[in-house]
Amino acid sequence: MRTLSRLYHPITGTPFQADETYREVAPCLALRPYIRCFWGSDHPLPARPGDAGLVIPDTCMDIIFHIDYANNRIGSAFCTLDEQSYRTPASTETGGLAATFAIRFYAWTASLFAEDKLNGSANGHFPVDAFFRSVERMLSPVLFEETTLMGKVLAAEKALLTILRPEKADPAVLCTIHHLLRTEGRARISEVSAALALSPRQLERRFDAAMGVSPKAFASLMRYQLLWQDMALSPRFDPLDAVDRFGYADQAHLLHDFRKRHLMSPREALEFARK
Repeated sequence: MRTLSRLYHPITGTPFQADETYREVAPCLALRPYIRCFWGSDHPLPARPGDAGLVIPDTCMDIIFHIDYANNRIGSAFCTLDEQSYRTPASTETGGLAATFAIRFYAWTASLFAEDKLNGSANGHFPVDAFFRSVERMLSPVLFEETTLMGKVLAAEKALLTILRPEKADPAVLCTIHHLLRTEGRARISEVSAALALSPRQLERRFDAAMGVSPKAFASLMRYQLLWQDMALSPRFDPLDAVDRFGYADQAHLLHDFRKRHLMSPREALEFARK
């Protein structure tokens, strides 16, 4: 588990954003193999108009809390593994103080904090208590009391360390993900399942329970995410090198696959990420 978190650092469609409205915080060492990051607003802020956003398949799952201090309410949602990007609407709200706080899990670790398996959950938004009743029960009351992002992080870490059940991790799923990382998403699932002495159907059922998607679908998502990381973070991204590295037939197929996932061309994606 720890090896996977060291090898793989998924990013969002705006990986350079860091301001009072959105900041990422690394988890404590004990939770680092399971939590990609905590994120949210630094402190309660007045609601104000905002631009439309973009959510890309970052191979993570998020529990998101929206704390409405003006009306003494809290809303929450569990956002599962996305297979396609989608745009969030521009905000037109103005007025009272509110804050956002979220927990971003690696795709293969969210189930270790859940009471229920995640079968068929991909591409969905659910009430948090549909899968994470303990997280909802322990965190909702204290998020009003903690007005800073770091205060919320510390409260969440305390709760999550109590809830975490690492023994629920499926070794076959973890071994498959490790192999996918080593091959940058190009491994044949039939070969992986044979090496694990499982049928492809058995491995598919295990992935569905852990993440809500098939291993083949996750391999495709991981390849896209690694491609996006290379585009966004490499100082000298070369599409022709990427074709060979990620196993595309040619540059046209790479660009088509990226646009299908990201809803933008690479140039448009980079402009959006850096604006």
